[in-house]
Amino acid sequence: MVLIGFMGAGKSTLGRMLASRLECPLIDLDLEIARIHGVIPDLFSNLGESGFRAIEHHQLDQILPGMARPSVLALGGGAFLQPANRELLARHSATVIFLDAPFELIRSRIEGSANQRPLARDPQELRRLYEQRRPTYLLAHHTLPATEADPSVLLTSLVRLANQLGVRTPARDKL
Repeated sequence: MVLIGFMGAGKSTLGRMLASRLECPLIDLDLEIARIHGVIPDLFSNLGESGFRAIEHHQLDQILPGMARPSVLALGGGAFLQPANRELLARHSATVIFLDAPFELIRSRIEGSANQRPLARDPQELRRLYEQRRPTYLLAHHTLPATEADPSVLLTSLVRLANQLGVRTPARDKL
């Protein structure tokens, strides 16, 4: 299961929660990139967005063939926008889920993190980017409204969807 959405939509947080609940591996593409290549703001500064996107594509191409089934993969906000990345995901039969968070919720979540999010420095540009990206996110196999501030509400929907897709939730021991 691949989680996509705008920055601050909850991909990393929900990815951790979903992987834990399904007892499967989690891969956060941005964390993998940072682990191997260095922090993302520095990559943007040194290589520009196109250089970063090339690294992002390469890492996704390295990760997908070896992913266990089931797994949760959280993509960075711009990864799904690249046609080559969408082709990779399709080639590997990945199920893509768009976490559709409203702009105001996203803005409140990422407020004060512009130094860590190079594309979030200008509020007007942030809104334009959100509106520009949303139609591509809607190409996902599934769209889940991420309107709640509490991620556990959306986790329930994600687990239900995983079950519908044939991913079984492990039985929990009862006290």
